[in-house]
Amino acid sequence: MRSRTFRGLCLAVASLFFFGSGPSAFATSPDISVKESSLGQIVVDGKGMTAYYYDLDVPNSGVSSCTGGCLVHWPIITAASATPVVSGIDAKVTVIASSNQIEINGRPIYTFAADTAPGDTRGQGAGGVWYVISPAGVELTPAALAGKAAPSPAASHETSMPKASASPSGSSKPKVISTNKVTKKAKAKITKKVPTKPAKKVATSRGNY
Repeated sequence: MRSRTFRGLCLAVASLFFFGSGPSAFATSPDISVKESSLGQIVVDGKGMTAYYYDLDVPNSGVSSCTGGCLVHWPIITAASATPVVSGIDAKVTVIASSNQIEINGRPIYTFAADTAPGDTRGQGAGGVWYVISPAGVELTPAALAGKAAPSPAASHETSMPKASASPSGSSKPKVISTNKVTKKAKAKITKKVPTKPAKKVATSRGNY
């Protein structure tokens, strides 16, 4: 009797372990995903560390230009398999077959050894060749960041347009002046400015009759 009870308890624990926790028990964390940072949304590796592009890499070459001592400072980001698990990335993600290094839009990606905590971006702009990556797979150079922050032409046009001032009565309609009043005023000015000439005296001669 006790052996049956013990066996049933073991089966219940096993069922809870394999099935009771649902799909999350087998969920795989992404190899790369998106995280909010001081530079906006950026790509990070499975540990939340910032991902970088290296400008000396040739896109779609299948080769990393960072070798030897470079890799000490810029470790590659790899996938657990030939099919990377991604989250929030709006770009093409593949791997270099020889190393499983992840590529975004055909460009290998790396972390920076001096970044000690998730969200650090100390490698941004290093040597003018290392840049963090947006979810769209674009490197966030100073020009790209300035473009994101600049207002749209429509918005700047709206802010520069002067506002119409309201009339004292609160109405925005312009005041209409009667043409009759203008004509009368004009005539009065002409009458005042043009003096009347005195009548000429006609001399009469007196002759003898």
